[in-house]
Amino acid sequence: MLIKKITLSQVFSVLLILFVAAYLYSARVKSWIIMAFLMAGFFNPPIPKTLGEKLYQAPPFEVQSINGKTINLQQQKGKVIFLNFWAVWCPPCLAELPSVNDLYLKIKDNPNIVFISVDVDNKLDRSVLMAKNRGYSFPVYGGNTDALPAQFFSGTIPTTLVINKQGFVVFDHINRANYNDDKFFNYITDLAKQ
Repeated sequence: MLIKKITLSQVFSVLLILFVAAYLYSARVKSWIIMAFLMAGFFNPPIPKTLGEKLYQAPPFEVQSINGKTINLQQQKGKVIFLNFWAVWCPPCLAELPSVNDLYLKIKDNPNIVFISVDVDNKLDRSVLMAKNRGYSFPVYGGNTDALPAQFFSGTIPTTLVINKQGFVVFDHINRANYNDDKFFNYITDLAKQ
């Protein structure tokens, strides 16, 4: 009877293959890995060097909550708007949502900041339930993202925008980021003081 000895190299090879397979086929594993990188300090949002530097005028856009509450961006002038587009099936979105929620908890009582989190699929029953099950407090909205100009929302998620009090987009970031960052918190609250 021949017994082969298993080497450490073979064990690591099998573990690597299992890890790669899980990463390729599991959205949850992808989001966990991305979340680990976010918590380690990678993917911090690129904050503009000049506070309030205007990129472009925010187009008209309206969102609606599961309860029927409607928010029109044009009616929010005089307030800073944090606007985040995401979906429940998107691993980078799921990875950044804990930091989005942490930011919301820090700024929710600021009367000069409006926080809008938009499920791009507009399936509010599903997205609100997911947010509730994960303990998120931020308000979830849906809207017609097909009607937005490409410069505002190209269809890539997650996408996060900050709109200043005058209605200009001053921060536009496509891809995941850690919004529970002191620099970003200071950036958005300083905008609200202007």
